Amino acid sequence: MNTMKKIKNKLKLALYIIPAIFITACEEPIEDKLDSTYTRLVVDGTITTDTMAHKVLLKYSNDALNRNPIRFVSGAVVTISDGTNTFNLHENPKVPGEYLTDSNVYGVAGNTYTLNISNVDVDDNGVKETYTASSYLPYMSRIDTITVTDYIHNDKLRGWLINLYGQDRGGRNYYLTKAIRNDTLVTDSLKEYGAAANSGFEGEKYEGFAVYFLEKDDTTDIVRENDRITLELNCITKDYYDFVIGFQKEYFPKNPIFSGPSANVTTNISPKEKAVGFFAAYSVVRKSTIYKKRNKKYD
Repeated sequence: MNTMKKIKNKLKLALYIIPAIFITACEEPIEDKLDSTYTRLVVDGTITTDTMAHKVLLKYSNDALNRNPIRFVSGAVVTISDGTNTFNLHENPKVPGEYLTDSNVYGVAGNTYTLNISNVDVDDNGVKETYTASSYLPYMSRIDTITVTDYIHNDKLRGWLINLYGQDRGGRNYYLTKAIRNDTLVTDSLKEYGAAANSGFEGEKYEGFAVYFLEKDDTTDIVRENDRITLELNCITKDYYDFVIGFQKEYFPKNPIFSGPSANVTTNISPKEKAVGFFAAYSVVRKSTIYKKRNKKYD
């Protein structure tokens, strides 16, 4: 189980320095024009067990290294259905391409939710297209409590560990871990999500298992005395877990640096040849604690 969001920091310095030496040692600039490709629909949508306005973001894809502004998809017809109830999403008048449910909508564990997107013409051929995606909403394991302890590995890797106490619900489960400091979501992007499987812990109790790392050298992560720290645990599907892991593998520097070429990240949006991204349904549970400084060292 991956317990630290940024444990790769010990390798980052080498990963950044070696490419820099290699590049500056070249005597001739390398100019390589990348091929173009056709435009795809990019989908980022979720529905969770939280009662809130759930969001689906739609935009057009760009070529690699394309510096043109991001183009968002307006005027789409977007719905989410559980087979019995259908929720109509409306476009946010202040944020083009952002579609929202009503604020009283929530997902129910055990249901399968289907996203439907229509009235869009992504390939600009005059023919309106329809896109769909489905996601099962898993049941959640229990969090009893959390603790936050100081972590010191060396002068370059130090911070705070969020430790989980709770009961795994059994079977193979997949999780995202996120951190909130006071009212600020620290884990505010896909690249920072802690994605983990419960391999070896099926049906077991977590007795202070470290599930998230807040790094002292990251100003957004710094924890101070009496800060309220919240762990958010999302129970997700295997498909969404694979999507998050695949995205992070492509986002972060590869090790070794001359690894194979990147591959397309998986998607559950159909038709797959015309769309990328993911529509995810998942359960949410949170637990908070007030941080008190502990001079506890981990080697």
